[in-house]
Amino acid sequence: MLNTRWIFMAALFSFSAMGSVSFEEKKNRVEFLEELTKSTSLGVEAFHRELNYEKLNLSLEKRAENEAQLLAEKVKIQIIKAYEAALESSGNADEAAEEIRNAVEKDLMLVSPDLQDEMRKISLDTLEALQRGAVSADLDLSNLQMALMQGVEERSNFLNEEGVDMLPPAMATSDNRRLNYTKKADILESLTSDRESVDWISSAGNTMKSVDSRKVDSKISLQVRVEFMGIGVEAGPAIAFRREYKTNVTVNTEGMQPALKSDGSFDFTTYDRMGRVVKNKRRFISFNCDADLEFETEYAGAGGFTFAGIGGSTGVSKKFSNSVNIASRRLLLPEQIAGKKVTMNSMVELCHNDFLNARVTNNLTVKGALNVMMKNMVASLRFTHPKNKCATDAHCGDWFKKEVITLAKNNNKARCVENTREKFMQCELRGQQGQSCIVLDAKGKRLSSGNQEYTCDKGLRCVQTEEAGFLSPARGKCMPIKK
Repeated sequence: MLNTRWIFMAALFSFSAMGSVSFEEKKNRVEFLEELTKSTSLGVEAFHRELNYEKLNLSLEKRAENEAQLLAEKVKIQIIKAYEAALESSGNADEAAEEIRNAVEKDLMLVSPDLQDEMRKISLDTLEALQRGAVSADLDLSNLQMALMQGVEERSNFLNEEGVDMLPPAMATSDNRRLNYTKKADILESLTSDRESVDWISSAGNTMKSVDSRKVDSKISLQVRVEFMGIGVEAGPAIAFRREYKTNVTVNTEGMQPALKSDGSFDFTTYDRMGRVVKNKRRFISFNCDADLEFETEYAGAGGFTFAGIGGSTGVSKKFSNSVNIASRRLLLPEQIAGKKVTMNSMVELCHNDFLNARVTNNLTVKGALNVMMKNMVASLRFTHPKNKCATDAHCGDWFKKEVITLAKNNNKARCVENTREKFMQCELRGQQGQSCIVLDAKGKRLSSGNQEYTCDKGLRCVQTEEAGFLSPARGKCMPIKK
């Protein structure tokens, strides 16, 4: 699977073509993804395993089998730990099992729909084995293996897909006055170098621009990590990201006379105000390329994206979008590239087709740099339930101090609890020993007044202390549960 689920963050398409890609290149691709997913809720561990599978030359079926066993073992171990902790706390096997079953159902809310049934089965079969006194459950993982096969195929395709050939870095021999380039790689190196740009036009002039948009829709093969029984597992949903690359070429010409001829070539002649040719003076024409990456994602499931907002506030959204830009150096418009006369079409091809694949460093292209920039802009992005307000009781401290009136604070504690209907976490008050509580009859009808009455904290139960009279309601107090 989030697991962007970016990538952005670097060409995470659902590739289908398998090609001859060196193991070193496969390793570079995984390392690149690792950089992109730092500080986010997205994981890349599955790609490290995939790289090892490539090294061992395992079949896709064997890879899916291994992935199923790894996930199942991780879940089983956590179920065992959680059950043992619950049993030690309550001292009652049935109560401990019920606690685990409820926790499993709660955590399954954010698990990928394709994996929910299998994750539930692994968890509950393991729990049932524990209740029987068995060391572990004998699990059938064939369905889980089938559910994980798509992810295995996508990761394998990503590592083996033969992408667009990246132009090798050229020797830094170009300068600001260069008018001819023997290779296209030379001018691309010059465009992405950190040397100074040529001067700007010194008089009135004209500008020509060409904009090209190529929209890229892809289902990212990284998964969002989700918390399941207290551990992070790669079992979240696959998040679809839409990326749109826009490339531009801008040609700036000194003088207001048109610089583009009818055949698409450029007029380097300098003219005076009367339209006469100025001898021995080449017309100043410069150009540069730039590229934009517009990035957007939407998710329609139970979860959502949360990120730091203005003033440090937190927002939850089903959608996240932004854009970044990289501009090249400004160079003199050359007369020839690789022995061919420069035209507007050749400039368009250079900026629209080749610039994105030009190397910024030995291991990073312009396209890759755009994706890294986008990753850095969303470094605070997290995946969560859209209504979650807390994860632990400690998160409810500010809520208790600032939003709960003084009267209600008396003999109550702030707890992070689950909304049983919608399965999200929220802060609520829980009554301590002696606190007034809501008294219900056998049918669930309230007998007490409901005023200043609270749900009892864990380890306590509501005990009726006064019967309801003709004009007076029943009363109850939170008292310890008798073991």
